[in-house]
Amino acid sequence: MSRPLAEIGWRHSVRLCVGSLLIGLLCAVAWPEQAVRESFEVGQRWEYRHQGPRPGDMEPNVIDGERIMRVISVAEGQEGRQWVIEERFTNSKNVIGRVHVNQEQMLTLLEIENKKGEVARLRYDPAIPYRLLDLAPGQKREIETTLKMDSVEFSLPSTITIERLEDETVTTPAGEFAGCRHYRTTTTSTMNIKIAKIPMTEEREQWYHGSVHGMVKEVYRKGPVKFLTWSREGYTATSELTALGKEEVKTAPEPATDADTKDRRRDEPDTPAPKPASHTKSVLVSLGAIAVLALGGLTWAKRTGRK
Repeated sequence: MSRPLAEIGWRHSVRLCVGSLLIGLLCAVAWPEQAVRESFEVGQRWEYRHQGPRPGDMEPNVIDGERIMRVISVAEGQEGRQWVIEERFTNSKNVIGRVHVNQEQMLTLLEIENKKGEVARLRYDPAIPYRLLDLAPGQKREIETTLKMDSVEFSLPSTITIERLEDETVTTPAGEFAGCRHYRTTTTSTMNIKIAKIPMTEEREQWYHGSVHGMVKEVYRKGPVKFLTWSREGYTATSELTALGKEEVKTAPEPATDADTKDRRRDEPDTPAPKPASHTKSVLVSLGAIAVLALGGLTWAKRTGRK
């Protein structure tokens, strides 16, 4: 294989690695309820029993365990008030996802951090509703957005279609919830890496209840993916609510919304500052949970003598 093709393979395998997780995080915590202001409180926490792979992972490796979502901080800045909502899986410690939600209930920023504190930050252009406007059963809504990351010249256009289905009663380890609002969300993205266009799809069925102030249950389905001679089968994962409540949060990082965020954190000795993932290899490391996707690019690079 020629060196130019090998170089293309290395760069784009990283981008594909990033994109595969982002499509899983794109609607990971979107709550399709009527938008309201001042609706979050630092310390809010939701715990789920999770079965199957981590949503968004390209490899269909089962992790099971707990899925935890919590509001870890809120801060005022040039972009207004921002809440930071974190999602992690107890049996998948390499990657932590955080979304930033402004006071207009718009999802503006996504952070992906690995266990070494290396962070990749991506913005939604345009921002998308974190809490979608109310839909009647049978109604649909379509949203167009693009995720962008300047450090690796990455962009991922996506089309999100949300449909409200008939209300259902759902039983989880946390109890029985009558009249849950039932939604189906389909996300379609195309990764354009010049040598190939790679379509990626996922579907989420989600049930919500007012007493939970969030999600009661989710069934995630990832479609199969193929990249040149490489391919992966699709899979299904399920999360069911086990507990919810509020915890004390002593120290919470401020949202990374401005260029001066690094300076602001430098003045906070009690809050460890995450390392920026500005280099392509750092981004790849920060997405270690799905790094297997880069196998083709790594192989090409090895053949050409690149580390």
